[in-house]
Amino acid sequence: MLSLLASILPLCLIPIQETPVEIYNFYVCVQQEKKIEHVIEWEPLVTEYFKQEDIPEALLIIYCESSGRPKAVGQNRNGTRDIGLFQFNDDTWAWLSQKLNIQNSRYDARTNVRYAAWLYYNDGNHHWNSSSKCWRTNEQSE
Repeated sequence: MLSLLASILPLCLIPIQETPVEIYNFYVCVQQEKKIEHVIEWEPLVTEYFKQEDIPEALLIIYCESSGRPKAVGQNRNGTRDIGLFQFNDDTWAWLSQKLNIQNSRYDARTNVRYAAWLYYNDGNHHWNSSSKCWRTNEQSE
């Protein structure tokens, strides 16, 4: 398990130059590692649907959206719900279900990851923008 974990975690090196930017980048990297470790149980499933280079980001999205809970439900102000590992919104799920003839539930982890990957590769990661400050690895404090 350790070699698997090491193969997908970002490599956080202690900065040679201890500038504020380098220290901040190291801190962010360590925090992202902790998030991935929290949801590492989903790595085998995510690996089935995401490209190797996208696995860390997919796991971070899972962490930031649902904390790795496949039965997570988020209630929105407009009355819609976000459900599952990737927190598919009612409206997005209705659109996807019709477009791709999805019969399974968003609560099903495999279904949720499979269609999150479809959405990620066919329409981008903007569907998870509301949590992007949590999962983006290249964000600097602005």
